[in-house]
Amino acid sequence: MRSNKPLRINKLLGNSEISRLLSRARALRKLDAIVYNLIPSPLNDHCCILSLRDDILTLAADSPVWAARLRFHTTQLVKQLSSDQTVNLRTVRVRVRPPERPPVGRSASSKPLISRKNSHTLKQGARKVTDPELKAALVRLARRGQKPAKR
Repeated sequence: MRSNKPLRINKLLGNSEISRLLSRARALRKLDAIVYNLIPSPLNDHCCILSLRDDILTLAADSPVWAARLRFHTTQLVKQLSSDQTVNLRTVRVRVRPPERPPVGRSASSKPLISRKNSHTLKQGARKVTDPELKAALVRLARRGQKPAKR
């Protein structure tokens, strides 16, 4: 009979590829925390670890400005990480990678307004158009005209 006792994820995964990826991710997360503490503030808020391969640590910076400032600290970072025996490094590379932001949706209020004169011209043009879809589109566009100021 099977037991309903929960198992640890390590036990379920065993020695699979996913298990190795998870342990690598944990190691990189630890190294990221160490690097964060070694880099002076506010620079440490604008960078993170991308990868560690072949004794080369690759860091990402938010912008070219932060990347340039981070490059000044790479030599010291290699020395500190090697002396702590955290990781054996030859060099540190710095790449620019803007922070990931979710796309901002356009709201109805963000539609560009057109002048009252252009709105009037679009309405006049819509009256003369025979294609119903084009006529409807011109009328919708004309409605974007700026509203007169309320008194």
